[in-house]
Amino acid sequence: MSAARVAVTGLGLVCPLGAAFNEQVAVLAARLAAGERALRPHPPLAQLPDGGLAGVVGALDLDRFLLRRKDKKLLARPSALALACAGPLVSAYPGDRRELALYLGVGREPPDDGESEATLALSARDGLLDEGLLAGPGRDRYPPLLPLKTLPNMAPAHISINLGLMGENAAWAGVWGAGLLALRAGLRAVAEGRAPAALVGGADSRVDLGSARDRLRVGEEGAPAEGAALLLLEPEAEARSRGAKVYGWLVEADPAELGAIDARGVNIDQMGDLGAAAAPVAAVLALCGDRPRAVWAADPGLPALAVGVRPDTAC
Repeated sequence: MSAARVAVTGLGLVCPLGAAFNEQVAVLAARLAAGERALRPHPPLAQLPDGGLAGVVGALDLDRFLLRRKDKKLLARPSALALACAGPLVSAYPGDRRELALYLGVGREPPDDGESEATLALSARDGLLDEGLLAGPGRDRYPPLLPLKTLPNMAPAHISINLGLMGENAAWAGVWGAGLLALRAGLRAVAEGRAPAALVGGADSRVDLGSARDRLRVGEEGAPAEGAALLLLEPEAEARSRGAKVYGWLVEADPAELGAIDARGVNIDQMGDLGAAAAPVAAVLALCGDRPRAVWAADPGLPALAVGVRPDTAC
């Protein structure tokens, strides 16, 4: 039995140009195509060589998606971006969200903002980390909620907890292609019938000083940015039967096609380095453009596969 063709029935984008969902994404796509830049001076990065330019997202509408508003303090920035992007898509999904799958790519584990300094100070002996002190007085001062902010898989966890998703799920972290891997995994899960529908995409934030420092250490250039993008995937037959609008299809393409197709899809450089969110952001924007398709190659070292989007009708 052949795999089902996978349709894209929902688009979510939270980026330095703003937030948009479904048909509204076309507005952001048009602004980007017109050459609008989203890089602005970011005071926390003012001491960096480029003057602190970054692609920063504005205020997020999170309260209506949180089970408890006080839990906002548990959200690291990528988790907050991901939840703000997922909330409207899940709210509009007519199916059983308990079966909705979630595949998300995120960036490197974010540095903490100084909350662990007391632990490190109490765990040092003669300028070096002492494991015995770390297991004793250092541990006693370690903030118990800090891992809930820094663990990469907390972004999908916060979405699942607050929005009631209970389907198959996975997270990838640490590399540019993390979002691309999530797209591919979600595509296969829906095509193979392991999930009736799936949210797939990525979220990343690189605009804090610690992340900017880490980028410089590994030689990454360009202005840092933050954002999130998600696609709602369903088997095309089911989507058509319920009258859903189909924005396009997510497909696995023959890598040989990459010689004739733009391997990046759409130009998102005006928004800065979006890290693990880059491929999902470009995919969402491509589905609102006039290109026949956009294809991304898999990361080096992975099987020779590509993931593409083919627009059905413009947003």
